[in-house]
Amino acid sequence: MTKEMIHKIHRIYNKVLSVVIVIAGICLITACLGIYQSGDQPYSREAVAAAFSGIAFWVYLCLIMIVLGFLFELLSPSEVARPKTPKAYLHIINQLQSKKDLTACDESLRNAIEAEQKSRRIHRTVSMIILGISSVMFLIYALNGAHFHQSEINASMIQAMYRLIPCLAVTVGYAVFTAYHNRKSMEKEIELLKQAPAKDGKAPSVDTTADASDKKIQIFRAAFLCIGLFLLVYGFISGGTADVLTKAINICTECIGLG
Repeated sequence: MTKEMIHKIHRIYNKVLSVVIVIAGICLITACLGIYQSGDQPYSREAVAAAFSGIAFWVYLCLIMIVLGFLFELLSPSEVARPKTPKAYLHIINQLQSKKDLTACDESLRNAIEAEQKSRRIHRTVSMIILGISSVMFLIYALNGAHFHQSEINASMIQAMYRLIPCLAVTVGYAVFTAYHNRKSMEKEIELLKQAPAKDGKAPSVDTTADASDKKIQIFRAAFLCIGLFLLVYGFISGGTADVLTKAINICTECIGLG
């Protein structure tokens, strides 16, 4: 079998698998919504089995195609040339450090580089300490059964939210600040390393182009984090905690069969 034929089969397989996954996902979401709206006690084994029996074909077809695709990839690798991706900051720094002679550079330049590295280590350490303290405080509160009352579960969760969200806000806020600081610090260190003399006296051929799309990814992550926190707080305030807990209990005891 020629390489062109193998590539063509791989392209067709990827398109067909994508369509099957989309159809299976739509059927799964439709079945879940049907179970949710089927009545007061929707989470029974019979109801779930009846709802999911209609999508069994697409789920099995998806699994079979994944297995066949894995076997075909082992027997006939696609060998598609992947596009060259820009290098991350840390990789650029490692390359520059291997090609630069830091012992021969000015003491002020060497101190500036070491100061950037020390600053990143300090912020990472402080971030880990804050995360550890917040985790311990959360566990102490969450494992104390006196803070949660069965008859007032939603009020108990709201009270826990008011007490624990400040710890979460400090932890996440400092982690975001640390990530931003590390990025700026590595950019500054790269510029400082460029000023250091090379080991062989020649300018090193290092691609210092960082990933331009990384900033967009960070923006999307921050946006989704804010949306998730907003929905979480809204669910607490609107009384959704009791509904979620009831449905989780019903699923575990009636559908899955735990307990």
